[in-house]
Amino acid sequence: MSSSSSSSRGRGGGAGRGSGRSGAPPSSAPAFELDFNIVEQALVRPKRPAVGTRGKKVRMFANSFSLSIPDKNCYHYDVDIRPETLPPVNRRIFESWKAAQGSLPAKIAVYDGRKNLYAPDKIPMSEEGEEIQIILKEGASDREQKFTMKVRQVAVINMERVHRFIANDTKDSEVPRDALTILDLLLAARPNTLFTAVNKKTGSSFYKAYEPRFNISGGLNLRQGWKQSVKYTYKELLLNLDVACTAFYRSGPLVDLVAGFFNKTRVQDVNPRQVTGGTIEFQRLSKFLSNVNVEITYRDSGRLKYKIRGLSKQTPDKAIISRDDGTKLSVSDYFSKEFNLKIQCPFLPLVMCGNEGQVLIPMEFLRVKEGQRHLGKLSDVQTADVIKIAAVAPPERQARIMEGRNLLHEGEADPLMKAWGVTMKSQMKQVEGRLLQGPVVTGSLNVTPQNGAYDLSKQGACKFFRPARLEFWAVAVFGDTRNMPFDAMSDFVTQLFKECTNRGMQISQRPLKEMIVPQRRGTIEETLIEANKRALEFGAKALPAGTALPAVAQLIICVFDKGGTTYDEIKFFAETKLSLMTQCIQSRHLPPRGPKPGVCTNLALKLNAKVGGVNMIVDPVKQLNILGKPIPTMIMGADVTHPPAGAQGGVSIASVVASMDSKFAEYRAAIKVQGPREEIITDLNVMTREHLLQFQQRAKGRLPDRVIFFRDGVSEGQFGEVALQEVQNLKKAFRDIGHQIKLTFLVVNKRHSHRFFCQDQREGDRKGNVMAGTVIDSGITHPFEFDFFLNSHQGLQGTSRAAHYHVLYDENNFTPDDLQEVCYRMCYLFARASRSVSIVPAVYYAHLMAYRARCYRPGGVGGSSEMAGSSGSGGIDSAGIDEFHNVTNEMKRTMFFT
Repeated sequence: MSSSSSSSRGRGGGAGRGSGRSGAPPSSAPAFELDFNIVEQALVRPKRPAVGTRGKKVRMFANSFSLSIPDKNCYHYDVDIRPETLPPVNRRIFESWKAAQGSLPAKIAVYDGRKNLYAPDKIPMSEEGEEIQIILKEGASDREQKFTMKVRQVAVINMERVHRFIANDTKDSEVPRDALTILDLLLAARPNTLFTAVNKKTGSSFYKAYEPRFNISGGLNLRQGWKQSVKYTYKELLLNLDVACTAFYRSGPLVDLVAGFFNKTRVQDVNPRQVTGGTIEFQRLSKFLSNVNVEITYRDSGRLKYKIRGLSKQTPDKAIISRDDGTKLSVSDYFSKEFNLKIQCPFLPLVMCGNEGQVLIPMEFLRVKEGQRHLGKLSDVQTADVIKIAAVAPPERQARIMEGRNLLHEGEADPLMKAWGVTMKSQMKQVEGRLLQGPVVTGSLNVTPQNGAYDLSKQGACKFFRPARLEFWAVAVFGDTRNMPFDAMSDFVTQLFKECTNRGMQISQRPLKEMIVPQRRGTIEETLIEANKRALEFGAKALPAGTALPAVAQLIICVFDKGGTTYDEIKFFAETKLSLMTQCIQSRHLPPRGPKPGVCTNLALKLNAKVGGVNMIVDPVKQLNILGKPIPTMIMGADVTHPPAGAQGGVSIASVVASMDSKFAEYRAAIKVQGPREEIITDLNVMTREHLLQFQQRAKGRLPDRVIFFRDGVSEGQFGEVALQEVQNLKKAFRDIGHQIKLTFLVVNKRHSHRFFCQDQREGDRKGNVMAGTVIDSGITHPFEFDFFLNSHQGLQGTSRAAHYHVLYDENNFTPDDLQEVCYRMCYLFARASRSVSIVPAVYYAHLMAYRARCYRPGGVGGSSEMAGSSGSGGIDSAGIDEFHNVTNEMKRTMFFT
């Protein structure tokens, strides 16, 4: 049988370009082709059926500014610079070329710093192009570099295609990316000359100068600025502009940066042992400084700039170098004789510079260049510092965006934009949203949330919808018991179990003195085994003789000090070896310092879900419209996490979760470890079959008739290569299992730069954020595809960020109103919170599972503080796929990941 197929590449999506996170780099593999014998072509990337109408209308500003562009031809030129050099140098060559070329089109051309140059009119030159020689001088030195820049026309780009696309006035739905690239470069040209630019290919982020008041720990400084990109919506182009904040290396003497890395004021205060070759601190410092650009300070001629390749294990007085005449001397003696310089800090290691690290320079004679972004993962302390500085209330964020609009683009008087015929509105775009009605949440009582929250600690009489019974439990204490005395442990467990009992859980009383198992000199695995033994032993004593005992305890509460790999090892042994349910608690929550209000309530939510209970529900029949119909339905969520940026090797982890009950409260998880930076879930077919069979067992032989699949972590540019391939793989899994299942597939994204502000502050919450339940499906969304923004949570810190939902396949023919309402109301079903969350629980659980999976390698992958969530960074650098262990079958039948 022949198969009819068509390419899925090139279609537009998302709320314009650049939203979301990028996972894997572009693949050189052949483009994926959809098989229309498996998927129905008419249902791929469906157009918006209508605009939603439910809810109270709310007027808002979006952080975008309307653009107007002329319908004209622009000209694309290929640039070839010899010898090859870096983009910053290419830009200097380009500026010299503009002066040398001399024509008006050349003077107003824009360049991406690599191979592409664009002009609004034809640059006078022959068909073969032209070649101009450029000479650059290096700073104040007399060094000269000669380059040749060859420019040749390769294409004519019609900007009218943009207008046809955004008006949906064309049969070709391919995004005119070349035209949008021109606008990105044009709008970045002026900011590039005024601020420190990051991602200079499009010039998307621009940062202000160094301010000492924004120094954070570890030698870094936070620089504030703005990020921008061109987006498209129905019949309109927009410049999206948001505030940005990122970490830079502190510029100045390298020894000051090293002191800051160790959180010292002076480098003399650094313990020499910490910078001794071979120590962990030395390795961390060497990695931290790798690829930092520095300038030498001991002379002002010859080569002045270097890139750090790492640290030498030798100090200046130990390292021996050979001179041209064959004599040998130490680095200290060399600098003393050649430059009359005495090394003040001889204990500091030498810095390896040069292409292969062959140039050794003492730290104190190097200066860190200005404007270098730090790309490594921030520590917990640094992250907390960032949040304190970057999380600002909506009115302040809105004011900063308007400041950026005026600084970056000179009000409405940017001469380059005028020369191209491009104009930008001075005020933010006004959009209309709708405030959806929240659901009633049901436990033993009905509770009506207020702005997304239903604080259980204030709902004293409300018990869980289905409280669990806990018979077999124990407490394991890891680490120094002097920090976790028995009285404090006993007091804490008593408070926790009281809260659980208040919520309806039945917890068997046990003598606490016998149930607390200290680690002492045993391993973590041995301590867990002993705690399990103790739980079963004392549970058996309380039961009638002859009662059958479970194979393992229901719960082991694990208490330990923060830091180290204890958490990783507990989860590894408990979930891949022993089939033990664990609840980890840091010792800082113990009396007398804790627990703080709400801690016991939050733990009770987790415990009940872990041991088989259901906390609160949203009645499907009364509250979830389309999900309340008697059609067996499974909700699925998926995510893929990747190794950290710049890591060599590593693995990516795919996580898929699925609901198992008619209340959409109980989920099961499956994980697969796959090759590094593979965004597509390679074993989706197998994982889906596993979930369908589990559903069938729970539903007494019935399979679901429909699946709603929420996929996180796919950027708009990957919709064709990743998301639609997964749609096809899901349909294959349904076909293989022999049941007709209707699929709705949505991509969920919070890594976008759209923000919304209430025009009337009385329509927002007390912090100025839009209210929970606010949906926007016009004015800022895709020109014609089915997508919407949903702010489903209450903003607790900073400015709320709505989730962006984009429907890529829909066999269930959901209306916008029904789908938006279901997505919002499901956000109240997250087991770990007594409030609505920012994304549907299925995706949230997939995040948690992918995070947890990083513990499933023997020995862990570094402390949990170094592990990554779904942001795409993590703690694995070289772990092989075969080193990861599988979760036991017993654990797979529980919500152990909550």
